[in-house]
Amino acid sequence: MVLLASAFLAAPACTASGGAGTGSTAATSAGGAGGAVSGTTSSGSGHGGEGGLDLGVGGFTAGSGGGQIEPATDVQVVITADNAYSFGYGDLAGITHFTQGTRAQSAGEIFNCGEGPESYVVPAADAPPSAYLYIATWDDLAVTQGVLGQFLRVGGAALYTGDPKFEVCATGIDLSTSQTGPTQDDVNAQIKICNSGSGDKATTSAGWVNSAGAVTPGAIGMLAIGEANDAAPGGTFPPTCPTGTVPMPGTIDTASHWMWYQPGGIADAFHSTGTNTFRAYLIFRLKAQDIPPPPQ
Repeated sequence: MVLLASAFLAAPACTASGGAGTGSTAATSAGGAGGAVSGTTSSGSGHGGEGGLDLGVGGFTAGSGGGQIEPATDVQVVITADNAYSFGYGDLAGITHFTQGTRAQSAGEIFNCGEGPESYVVPAADAPPSAYLYIATWDDLAVTQGVLGQFLRVGGAALYTGDPKFEVCATGIDLSTSQTGPTQDDVNAQIKICNSGSGDKATTSAGWVNSAGAVTPGAIGMLAIGEANDAAPGGTFPPTCPTGTVPMPGTIDTASHWMWYQPGGIADAFHSTGTNTFRAYLIFRLKAQDIPPPPQ
């Protein structure tokens, strides 16, 4: 994206409808399409439709074997990205429910309330401990790049982007001119490559990495954790619809941190070099079991 004008600061009121499902060329922004998603499969590209989040709480359900207790509540998700992303969830092998993103046409579609951060719901039935949540994101090779968001199981505490529990795999596929990004099948094909660690070490991360380094044996680079979503002076990104500025949903707590992929040897993972130095597009993943459950 390009450097922002001050216009984004005049944010419209945040609503429960989905924001722009988009990213940018030189001027703009982020995102997966769709308003609240409730376990439907595939597509939903373009701007999100109306429809508030279903915030139903399911309490607790006794698990099998030894009286194990598992939280039976939905997972609320809010995401934005510079420049674009798609959101999905499934299991270790890949995505079974997918919302494909499109590119934004203004910087506000990353940062502004109501058109930037987008809200999703992963139904409790689709979020057992074995589930994985995925963000497939790409940039426009201009100025800045990053992903920001939060994940909260209803009744529990939020887990924020930048948490060391996130992992990322760099596919090395340059989508900087794409309007819609990878399809569900494309992402699943890359997840298979990431899981096997069979990517080209010259152009990909060759597997999953976290903030400490390789998760997949032999993988390259690490998860880059950037600045918080706050108003600290001198930051790379502006405050992005922080919680408390407008009614929820669609806001992002100041404890969230921007994140990206760091291949190594680069001082700043959040500023573009003008080429695909960071081996995007990137796939981030989070285990559902790592999202804090409601108190028992």
